Amino acid sequence: MSSDKKFGMLRGLLRTIGLSPESADQVVDFIVDLLAGEGKGERAAIPSAEFPYHLRDHFLSLAELHFYESLKAAVGGRATLITKVALGDVFYVKKGDDASKYRIYTNKIDRKHVDFLLCDSVTMQPLVGIELDDSSHEREDRQARDVFVDGVFAAADLPLIHVPVKRAYVVEEIAAQLAPYLKAASVPSANGLAVKVAQPVAASANKSPRCPNCDSEMVVRTAKGGSKPGSKFWGCPNYPTCRGMLTYEHRTI
Repeated sequence: MSSDKKFGMLRGLLRTIGLSPESADQVVDFIVDLLAGEGKGERAAIPSAEFPYHLRDHFLSLAELHFYESLKAAVGGRATLITKVALGDVFYVKKGDDASKYRIYTNKIDRKHVDFLLCDSVTMQPLVGIELDDSSHEREDRQARDVFVDGVFAAADLPLIHVPVKRAYVVEEIAAQLAPYLKAASVPSANGLAVKVAQPVAASANKSPRCPNCDSEMVVRTAKGGSKPGSKFWGCPNYPTCRGMLTYEHRTI
């Protein structure tokens, strides 16, 4: 049996125990590296002097760069804008008694990222994620990935906005879309030392908020997975066409 077939079988086995395709590839790559160093004795522990790495021509695609300029103008210094942030740097899975379950859910966010992340400029606490949706998001596999990532953000009570790729963007429209989330940003005091943190934007349970994307009256939804299964959040009734979300906060009158 060829090595390719053997590794294909191994990938299939790893998928059946819950690893994502990316994590399965990572395990196979690790095994290949071990086999490459087999028989070299102590030299196997010494890193190779070969570094076959090259700088990418574009860190951001032309579409991402075009939107980035409009997004930066819309934010206007009210938050820190970061691009291509790994989900593993934003979210985590609590370790419990079931180590395998911890690994499975950690692997699910491995090698996935959000296109843009707005953070509080003082505390660097994430405020809202932004996905730029091009034609690739119409593929079935990509849509499944989007549904999962939306669930991760919702479970962690972090808003996520989807913006379709356009030839031209209206900065004022982007600013209006981001306004509800930027209200949570910290504001330094006059002496630059103390920090005043505004209350996070949250909708009353007694009145449905309007969707920040399409202005539809939102509905209460319940997270089915992630780190906070069973937690509530406001979701757009037009999902998945519109993916607007807001933090849910129960209030009594």
